[in-house]
Amino acid sequence: MSHIDFSTILAISIHDTKNALGMVLNSLDGLLDPATGACRCDASHIARLQYEARRVNDNLVQLLTLYRADKGLYQPRIGPCPVYEILEDYYLANKPMMDHHGIRCDIDCAEDLYWPLDRAMVAAVLENVITNTVRYTRDCIRIAAENTEGWLLLDVEDNGPGFPTAMLGRRAVAKDTPLDPTAGRTGLGLYFCSLIAQMHDSGDRHGYIELSNDGSLGGGRFRLALPG
Repeated sequence: MSHIDFSTILAISIHDTKNALGMVLNSLDGLLDPATGACRCDASHIARLQYEARRVNDNLVQLLTLYRADKGLYQPRIGPCPVYEILEDYYLANKPMMDHHGIRCDIDCAEDLYWPLDRAMVAAVLENVITNTVRYTRDCIRIAAENTEGWLLLDVEDNGPGFPTAMLGRRAVAKDTPLDPTAGRTGLGLYFCSLIAQMHDSGDRHGYIELSNDGSLGGGRFRLALPG
């Protein structure tokens, strides 16, 4: 982990969690009729609650992982894992939320593809990236993974407006992702993803993340690259 004041990470986590909890409270308020106090079970409120609850969970997972990494307490559990199964499990768990938002999700990955990785952490990266992608895509997300010259390239693409120019490029180490507690996009999610990528190594090769706007759907593409 790059040397960064952990108080900065804590401040950003609290800020993001506070915002997500604020949305949860607003959604809960919307479930009650102000005149009668009766519960109005609206699908849009439930979907919003689910989405914001996932954001809170993401923030807490990030904070715990970053703290343990900063203290040298986290050791990745890397072993051969079925990549398609990881992608499918994520999709099935989030299908109700995607259906409510009218988002189609396509998986493009060979079912017999196995790769040495920390399954829990890669799943956390997917959760982080796709939870944000749902906010920006128009109506489609593509999750793809393939073995390319000894690298697992795991892509999340959408057909939204793409990433701002300042966010584009490769992040080979966590310190390549600046953190800004005052910005709308604080950078903590990408910092977390780059740290997880960096923890995956093979010889002198280390994992990295890369953001681009040349995805097959015409929008942004997040890439997690892990060496074999």
